Formats: sequence, C-alpha cells, structure tokens
Amino acid sequence: MDTRSQLLRHLLGLLLVAVAGLVHADVEVLTLKYRNAEQVLPILRPLVEPGGAVSGMNNQIILRASRGNIDELRRVLASIDTRPRRLMILVRQDTAENIQGSGGGLSGSINSRGGGELGARVFDSRNASDERLIQRLQVLEGYPATINVGQSVPVPSRNVTGAVTGANQGFLISETITYRDIGTGFEVVPRVSGDTVQLEISPRRETPGNAGPGSVNSQRITTTASGRLGEWFELGGASQQESRQSSGLLYGSSGERRDVRRVWVRVEEIK
Repeated sequence: MDTRSQLLRHLLGLLLVAVAGLVHADVEVLTLKYRNAEQVLPILRPLVEPGGAVSGMNNQIILRASRGNIDELRRVLASIDTRPRRLMILVRQDTAENIQGSGGGLSGSINSRGGGELGARVFDSRNASDERLIQRLQVLEGYPATINVGQSVPVPSRNVTGAVTGANQGFLISETITYRDIGTGFEVVPRVSGDTVQLEISPRRETPGNAGPGSVNSQRITTTASGRLGEWFELGGASQQESRQSSGLLYGSSGERRDVRRVWVRVEEIK
C-alpha cells in the first residue's frame, strides 16, 4: 500500500472517531450565578475536547462533550463563576508646564546736537505650573464602567450675506452661538487575579484651547495595563518641548517651553 493510501485511511479513521464521539456526547445546560456567558466562554473553549462544543447566552452555558470532559469543564466553571469583587478605580492625570525666557536690548534717543540718552534692559523670567486631576469610580470586577465630567463651551459664529432691498444693496450680518461639549473621564473593564489587576482602560482629558473660540486641547490614551492592587502604576504620558530665539541689531531674546503630561491609575478592593 502506497503512502497516499495509508494517509487517507488514517484520516478516515480520525473522522470516524470524531463522529462516534459526537454520537455518544452528553449535553448539559448550566446556569451561571455571578458571571455571564461572554465572560466565561473564552476561558472554556480551549478546554473542550475535539468533537465537543460549548456555547451560551446571558447566564446560560451549553456543553456538548464526553462525560469526563463535561465534569472537567464544570470544575473550571465553578472556580471562575464567583461573586465579582467590588473595586475603586482612581485615575490621576498630571500636567506640568515650565516656561522660561531671557533677553536684552538697547534703547535711547539722539537729538540734533549729537546728545541723547542710551539705556540697556535685561530680563530673565521663569514660570512654572503644576496641575493634578484625580477621578474615582466604583466598579464590579469584569464589568465595564464609565465616568465623564465636562462642560459646554460656547462657539460663536458670524455669517455675512449680500442683501438687496429695492434700489439699495448691502450686507446682512447674522451671529449665532452653538455649544460644544468637552469632558474628562475614563472607560474601564477591570479583571482581578489574586492581588494583580488587569485593566482595559481609556482615559481622556479635554480643556478649552487657546487657538480661538471652540478650540480644544485633548489628551487620550487607550491601553491594556496591569499592576498590583493598592499601588499607583503609570499608564503613559507625553512630553513636549519648544524653543525660540530671535535677535536684531539692538535686541535679542530666547525662550523655552516644556510641557509634561502623565496618567496614573490605582485600583483598590472594597471589602
């Protein structure tokens, strides 16, 4: 018998075993106490034997497998279908800005007789500011939660259109005000194993901008991170630095602006 025939017989044998397994498979429906099907199915599926199946909806799980595999899946399910832990999630968004500049120049006047006054000016300025915003949200382990605090910012607009009334022609100016919502908050799904917490989290921070009416400064992070319960750990941050320099015949100046933003999170269990 050639190699191809042996391979076909082997595959046919595996298929017959799988079919026989499906014919003699048991079916069992389980009702979850604390979790839902979407939370436990990703954990159960890799444990189902070949030829078996697991499905579910809401708080029902349907198992189709051999009795031994079903018993194994029941034991796993009992270990994960537990009462969700109550958690307090704190998100801290820090902003630090440092601006410094220096320069100098000459100024004065000369009269028609060759006399006059001449003066020199030198300056050195520094400005630093720190801002810290902390938001907290109580959640259940494994369930999504959202917090958002914001305001509505007025955005004025002006429209100019041509107008003709009889023999007169002019312009019609109309002014309107709309509002734009800006907010600061986060969306999160926490999962806890022992004293380690894993977060799917998206913090954001929006503040009115300086580029004109309706402009917004926005900071957003979307990430999956893990840390220990009760400890602060960093989600991410950004640093921006700008330098400028100008010079002329009688005047020169230089300056630097540094902006640092960081986002931290801490998860505490509520007993």
